[in-house]
Amino acid sequence: MNPNASTTIIDSSVSRLVFARIGFQQVGQPILFTLGTIGCLLNICIFLRQSMRSNSCAMYFHTSSWANLFCLTWGLFIGMLGFFTNYYPIGYNSILCKTRYYLLTACQLISRGCVVMACLDRFLLCSPNVRYRSFCQRKIALKVIFLIILICLCLSIYTLIVYEPNSAFNCTLNSAIGRIIDTTVLFVFNFGIPALSMSSLSGLIIWRLKQNSQRFAQQRVHVRKRDVQLSAMLIGQVVLYIVTALPFVCNFVYLSITQYDPPSMRTPYRNAAEGLAIVATGAFGTYVFNAMTFYIYTLTAPSFRRELFALIIPRQRMNQVPRTNPQHLSRSNRINPSHSHP
Repeated sequence: MNPNASTTIIDSSVSRLVFARIGFQQVGQPILFTLGTIGCLLNICIFLRQSMRSNSCAMYFHTSSWANLFCLTWGLFIGMLGFFTNYYPIGYNSILCKTRYYLLTACQLISRGCVVMACLDRFLLCSPNVRYRSFCQRKIALKVIFLIILICLCLSIYTLIVYEPNSAFNCTLNSAIGRIIDTTVLFVFNFGIPALSMSSLSGLIIWRLKQNSQRFAQQRVHVRKRDVQLSAMLIGQVVLYIVTALPFVCNFVYLSITQYDPPSMRTPYRNAAEGLAIVATGAFGTYVFNAMTFYIYTLTAPSFRRELFALIIPRQRMNQVPRTNPQHLSRSNRINPSHSHP
């Protein structure tokens, strides 16, 4: 085989990988940030509507939307800004470096914590035990949300110590101990516990809904249709989280194992492939969950679409539209506050 031809093939493959990585950064990230920001703002507006404010599950979604918006701003937007301007202020300023990773870590934890508690809320709502269903109330949700925020802010304090700008003007971990702490928080609190909790509770929610539908009328727990749709929104969000978080974790494990490989093993093709994987699963992939929740809600819940329709179109214009069924868009058919009593 001609060695020059082999070299040409390798160079071509490397170029394609580099081009794909740049495509994620130049095209993919701006699109994701734009769609995500619009989606988070619409989520916040919808969950602030009077018909949503007293629903315990919707309150968790509302808080998660704020956390997702902060993640997109302090994570994705700051990264885009550095790429397009070729100036990374967090690499020069220690305060900005620490602030960025503190807020980003805290908001990612808050976002996942709220989804886990929303799963627990929907699971308890389907319980035949009245005491368990009493957990699904607005005043309890407010206390739980406050506790989630407090715990996540405390868990993220370590970033103020372990992150520093280095000589290459990158905001990175400053010690081996810091890397161990950061890896532990990533695996335990940012992926492990949320993934296990979300998947387990989602399975239990589906099981309880099926079990409840098979009971006799006098034994059946009264679960309103809008609460079932909230459960569908939640399960869709859990699936999105697992699908987007798993590649990042796998790539993180690979990089941790291979970080001490000798330079002789690091070919141009391998470096290009690893660079693409880091961007695709990290700088881009980790924010897909933060950006796409609105679109998951819209696809999975007709009631959410009606709330969106009511938000976009003023009430005066809606009253002028002829309707064959006047109750179709009534407040009773939206995702109203769901009190936990049967």
